[in-house]
Amino acid sequence: MSENMSYSQVLYEMFDIKNEWRRNDYTYLEGQKERYEFLLEVRRARVVQMQQDGRAHDGSMQSG
Repeated sequence: MSENMSYSQVLYEMFDIKNEWRRNDYTYLEGQKERYEFLLEVRRARVVQMQQDGRAHDGSMQSG
């Protein structure tokens, strides 16, 4: 993971980049798009890991 960031820090940084993108009329500043895409890949890898470990809902069960 990037710079030993915790998983919550990854989410917070993604949220901050997304909000700044909105404030800037939906345009990224230099390096923001690449950083966001990197953080998104980190997040997706974490979700896959959690699903494989059985610690995330995968949508296969239906409540009854």
